Amino acid sequence: MGQARNRGPRDARVAEAMVRAGGSTPPKLNCNACQAELTDVAALETQQLKGISQAYGAHCAACGQDTWAVRGEPAAVRAFYAALEQAAGQKVQLGTAKPAAPA
Repeated sequence: MGQARNRGPRDARVAEAMVRAGGSTPPKLNCNACQAELTDVAALETQQLKGISQAYGAHCAACGQDTWAVRGEPAAVRAFYAALEQAAGQKVQLGTAKPAAPA
């Protein structure tokens, strides 16, 4: 007993668990090109994507670039980005996304 307290406040643990379980869209992503905060984030259907547990996308109005956030098995994530590169015809810039701190 008492180990949950070591993992942080209950609200933060609940928010992290919801994002990990795919029950929540991250409230924001940062644009990989210009670092603008993107708040209109769309959850993508991942049921047919073997090895991908979550995927999100957003379009940056400031610079016109798309930003993607993908979580899953490393090989599946690499394949996802390879498919994006093939579709775009250019190298895709990788970034990171973290769940927002609870309000």
